[in-house]
Amino acid sequence: MISEPNNINARKLLDDFINQGLENYSRSRNFDHGPNKRTNVSNLSPFIRKRIIHEKQIIRSCLQKFDRSKIDKFIQEVFWRIYWKGWLEGRPKIWSDYKEKINEHLTSLSKKNFYKDYIKATNGQTGIECFDKWVNELKEFGYLHNHTRMWFASIWIFTLNLPWELGANFFYKNLLDADPASNTLSWRWVAGLHTEGKFYLARQENIEKFSEFSFNNKSQLKEKISTPSFEFIEYKKPNFLEMSFDETGIYLVNSNNLLYQKELIDMLDKSQVIYINISKDSSNSELKNEFERKAINNYFKWLKLNGINVQVFLNQIELREFFKGKSKQIYTFYPCVGYEKDKINKIRKELDINFVYLYDSLDLKCWPHAKAGFFKFKNNIDSFIDYII
Repeated sequence: MISEPNNINARKLLDDFINQGLENYSRSRNFDHGPNKRTNVSNLSPFIRKRIIHEKQIIRSCLQKFDRSKIDKFIQEVFWRIYWKGWLEGRPKIWSDYKEKINEHLTSLSKKNFYKDYIKATNGQTGIECFDKWVNELKEFGYLHNHTRMWFASIWIFTLNLPWELGANFFYKNLLDADPASNTLSWRWVAGLHTEGKFYLARQENIEKFSEFSFNNKSQLKEKISTPSFEFIEYKKPNFLEMSFDETGIYLVNSNNLLYQKELIDMLDKSQVIYINISKDSSNSELKNEFERKAINNYFKWLKLNGINVQVFLNQIELREFFKGKSKQIYTFYPCVGYEKDKINKIRKELDINFVYLYDSLDLKCWPHAKAGFFKFKNNIDSFIDYII
């Protein structure tokens, strides 16, 4: 089970993994031993997702105990999330197209010819034993092993013939660690949309080997298909600029950047710090919303212990009143393409507020290299590490 979402427990998770699981990670990482036996993976992804613990801290801590050559696979996995974010930043239309397709499906779902299969899939009633087990595990724990996520997506798309966008949406609403980039693009990769001509097809033999799961029905999965009938679209990438912070300005806490850093406390010493209650999503699972609430509340407590008080606004009316007679400008760390940025953009438009984004230095170092596949990005990891340490 995922620990309480605060910096202390995230740090403990990292230390425990470094001491007990990191050395054998490359050999054991692909095995899914079930929700209560995951010592072979770090379990840090929900905290990395919100930067409750930063990638820089993780990499520094790992390299203090092990040589890079011994833990290279884990180092690469840490950079995968940064790569996905950078790749989507370069192609934001993928996100808007994805949301449009989800809305199209959901608004007329009961009339779709796949409606009954969709209901069975999301309730774990497909009759495919492993898939149904994973649905229940996802809902109970808000987590699935990465290898299992690939199998799940493949079965959803190629065996159940359900739209990949609805599968990605189902994951996002339940996974504690789901961010728009890694979740959406991973589903696109399985479907054959990320790299032209390549898709991922789950095999029973592979599932049985790495999940220790035994099938009763050996003919459940579709293991042979022709090239997927999806349209491959090439998206173009924009640029982004680093901005400076006015230390007497108004700073917004956003739930994608819960940074436990002394540098942040020093930066906010003379600022007015606010939070707009825009993160809760009624369509998310109760477990995910509870995780979000605890993460924010713990962060507010930490800020207060360090002398930073946060003024919380529950709606846009309160925010409009707050800005009467003030310059309508808010600083916040860049939330990345996704739902958080969408909500900020909505406030920007409706209240005519200028949001000034502050970029994470590691993101700015890495994102320009997220132009193509990960393996080209991977060639720059040495320079990223030199920058970190």
